[in-house]
Amino acid sequence: MAQNAWSVEELLAGQAFTDPLKSTHMPKTWSELPIQYEKWAKGSELAVTLDQQLYPALLPIIQQYAKDKGLDIAVQEGTCGISAKGLKDKTADIAGFCCPPSEADRLPGVKFHTLGIGALALLVNPKNPIDNITIVQARQIFQGNIFKWSDVSKKRGARRIIQIFGRLHCKQRPGHWRLLLDNEDLFSPRMREVSTIPDMIMEVMDAPYAIGYETLWMVKQNSATNQVKALAIDSVKPTDKAKLISGAYPFYRTYNVTTWETNSSRNSEAQALVKYLIKYMEQLDLKYGIVPVAKLREAGWQFLDNEIIGRPPE
Repeated sequence: MAQNAWSVEELLAGQAFTDPLKSTHMPKTWSELPIQYEKWAKGSELAVTLDQQLYPALLPIIQQYAKDKGLDIAVQEGTCGISAKGLKDKTADIAGFCCPPSEADRLPGVKFHTLGIGALALLVNPKNPIDNITIVQARQIFQGNIFKWSDVSKKRGARRIIQIFGRLHCKQRPGHWRLLLDNEDLFSPRMREVSTIPDMIMEVMDAPYAIGYETLWMVKQNSATNQVKALAIDSVKPTDKAKLISGAYPFYRTYNVTTWETNSSRNSEAQALVKYLIKYMEQLDLKYGIVPVAKLREAGWQFLDNEIIGRPPE
């Protein structure tokens, strides 16, 4: 009976990755267009747009690379949506994402390269006595099927109604929060949706019985020590990189950058920079919480060329 219940809960999770062999159709005239820089990149030799997760991690590296190579590289901070627009409008040589690509992101001639993954932590207020929940309980909480902390633990102080916060960004892309619940309709109608990362963290900081989620890096950037607490899932902490690498920790972001493979858009300098970034991830400062692809390959994650497309075999 317990096994059947687990299977039902597992079905609530969305897909982690899309089929890399499927792409969105675009007219031939679009495919033949060259990259045309917008104002922010005019006069540069490379235009790079990065989501708000990759920007702080990669900007210093790219700037140093540009200096060493004598290149003028323009870098814009944005979101996955801005990166996707840069590809569709053909205004960026490289686009960075904190999610796996959707089928709509897989445009003709665009190739995705995974840089690594980072744990997505379930967050509670430090006053909450609970430190660990099961993956089944996590899904039931965000569905609204468990609505009191006392239904999770009999610890003293765990009596209040759970205040759920969610940030349902990048709804069309797989992975990230959709590893918790597949789509917005599965989340509790009592959930309060927030629009930004700082809002999410602030709500959990201010509400003693709240629960939300975010990457460990963003938690550190938007809160002081011990202002929020990351829960363990089935006794596995999001800070346990070995468990994240093995696939034992269930929630994570996937960080990707792109290159163009078609002659009209291909930039050899972009190809070289991405190759450099993939290798550099092995020495990236640990504070960013990104596990490099080299570690994931060793652990048996599935790849197609440089793109991660599947978890390690069970």
